[in-house]
Amino acid sequence: MTCRRRWRASVVGLWLLAAAAGGGCGSSTAGPPRAGDGSGGMTGSGGASTGGSGGAAGGAPAAGSGSGGTAAGTGGAAGSAGRGGLGGRAGAGGAAGQGGVVGGAGREGNGNGGNSATAEPFKGVANSPCAARKALNVSWYYNWTQSESEPCSDGGGGVFVPMIWGHAGNEQSATGITASVSAFAGKHQTFVLGFNEPDNATQSNIAVATAVNLWPAFLGNTSIQVVSPATQANTTGQSWFSSFMTQVNSGGLRVDVVGLHWYGWNAGSCEPTAATLESYIKWAEGITGSRPIWLTEWGCLNASAPDTQTVVSFLKGAVAMFARHPRIRRYAWYPWATNHALVNADGSLTDLGKAFAALPATH
Repeated sequence: MTCRRRWRASVVGLWLLAAAAGGGCGSSTAGPPRAGDGSGGMTGSGGASTGGSGGAAGGAPAAGSGSGGTAAGTGGAAGSAGRGGLGGRAGAGGAAGQGGVVGGAGREGNGNGGNSATAEPFKGVANSPCAARKALNVSWYYNWTQSESEPCSDGGGGVFVPMIWGHAGNEQSATGITASVSAFAGKHQTFVLGFNEPDNATQSNIAVATAVNLWPAFLGNTSIQVVSPATQANTTGQSWFSSFMTQVNSGGLRVDVVGLHWYGWNAGSCEPTAATLESYIKWAEGITGSRPIWLTEWGCLNASAPDTQTVVSFLKGAVAMFARHPRIRRYAWYPWATNHALVNADGSLTDLGKAFAALPATH
């Protein structure tokens, strides 16, 4: 796809007018945002499992989000960590019993919430200023770069997720990527978004083979969960993504979350039921691995957004549709297009922004 953008300053930040098909646009600097990619939760915490005295390890427990395996019995190995439900948080590893080993800790949930689950970020937005993010009640955001551009001084405005966009140089260097991921861990960040539309000649434009060769550099720090590259939603993007995921799966490389982009384009493709978007989500759910999904760039462009009310109806219908697809763990709206704006120039919410702000921030 191609993108045409014009920028102007406003009291709430930079605003973008865009025309795009299938995918988004990316930025070459930390300046004006360009559309990029996003990501979701992992497996839940370990449940209780205790080896008997001198016995074998306990089996993997059922879904839940409690603490990790309890202590192993005398001479027994600790039970394996359980997989939590969607919304479950990681449990602590169990202490070792006499002669036993420590039970493993679980990871963040990927099923419908486990017991005592902490709320997980859900609703997000791309590169919006602090005041807008707070007014929109988002729980997370990103800006197509590795660093926050406008953090809120009071810690509000949602959790920031960095992206390694795929610019030539350090972001296409294994040593550069490894160093960046290490820096994210040092800042206690827990996710990184992968390459932005590598299938798109106007975006990161990275061949599948190159992306696969660079992917191990994302994986050196296990405290960072990694979101896949997000491609355009057209046939070119689907082909690139299918090939990438086939190769990382066969090579045993870790991809924790599937990142997606999707835009309506033709008239009627942003229905109140979000049926066209749902068909794309079903395609992504067919990728081997049953990973969580983050829809990090999406909306209605071109003839699919004839007026604001069409977009409002689509937004509400899409979020309702997500409930039928529990692997959808996060989304981030793309607000810089015709009838897409969430905030007016004076900082007040548009009609679409009011509908967006009313949606749940977490799940």
